[in-house]
Amino acid sequence: MDNLGIIVGILAITTLSGSAGALALKQGMNELADLTVVKAITNKWLLLGSFLYIVSAATNIVLFKYLAYSIAFPMTSLTYVWTVFISYFTFKEKITPLKLLSIGLIIVGVVIISR
Repeated sequence: MDNLGIIVGILAITTLSGSAGALALKQGMNELADLTVVKAITNKWLLLGSFLYIVSAATNIVLFKYLAYSIAFPMTSLTYVWTVFISYFTFKEKITPLKLLSIGLIIVGVVIISR
């Protein structure tokens, strides 16, 4: 792979922005006592989460330039790995042995499918 650095960078941006976007949306929803259109479109966390999702989607599309779809799309499952760790620090969610096993399986799957 001649473009390994580019691929890893784009994959990192795609997965981290997707994970951070979901977490920002969660934070935004936590702050809303009642959901109205006006409150939703003016909530800074919901706006940030939406922006990060757009970044994730755009960089995912760029990733398809460098990798086959059957390899690139499964690699985006790393988003779930980041989500577990980020939610641990931001929302104080527990990381259970089952979650650690799941993370390990995702990483093994990504490595296998990328070969």
